[in-house]
Amino acid sequence: MRTLDLHRDVGAYALGVLDAADAFRFEDHLMECPSCALRLDGFGAVRTQLDAYARQTPAGVAPVAVAGQELLYRLLERADAVRGRRKTRR
Repeated sequence: MRTLDLHRDVGAYALGVLDAADAFRFEDHLMECPSCALRLDGFGAVRTQLDAYARQTPAGVAPVAVAGQELLYRLLERADAVRGRRKTRR
């Protein structure tokens, strides 16, 4: 990991997705960078929300739904309907 990447790894560190070596390097960087320390504090609420979401998701249910073709078509139809209403108002 390059030094410039360290500033971008705040979110990955906060979510615990860095490997052990990268986490160690980021922790060393964190001791000297008040900007990253401040950003890390901002990720606390995100981590709390994601942990709550993971606890509430039942076992065997994918935490993220996979969008199919029908969802795309419904969204496009809805967007067309909204555009049609806007045109008739003008």
